[in-house]
Amino acid sequence: MINLFDWSKSDEKFQVIPRAVSFKPGLRRQNSKTGTLVSCNEQQIAVFRYHNRVYAIKEKCPHLGGPLHLGDIEELPGNTLCVRCPWHSWKFDLDTGLLKQPKRHGVSSVVYPVIVKEDGKLMIGFDQFDPKYFSVDSSF
Repeated sequence: MINLFDWSKSDEKFQVIPRAVSFKPGLRRQNSKTGTLVSCNEQQIAVFRYHNRVYAIKEKCPHLGGPLHLGDIEELPGNTLCVRCPWHSWKFDLDTGLLKQPKRHGVSSVVYPVIVKEDGKLMIGFDQFDPKYFSVDSSF
């Protein structure tokens, strides 16, 4: 089970990582504020909690592959909740995946629906299973 901190609460906005975390060649971030990185259905996914909602978005920023789980959550005007990529500050809507800043048409990330079970387990939805799960040549 993963521990998701609530980004809506100032005292829970981050997990302190006890060592430096490399997030771009030549740059390091000490005591990073982070979401949670999970692997599911052969995908790397950044997961964030804000109040009683949990959001899941593809880990790699579509701009240059920045690690979105290391990004901060921001509320833009109109109550749009976004994750800001730590590399170049691109902001993606956590509900739709659409790029909000900078303004570029046709750029988006993949977001996944999340259900939180009563026991705290997360269920992340996908349009389809990874083909690996249906191959007789693959081992789990």
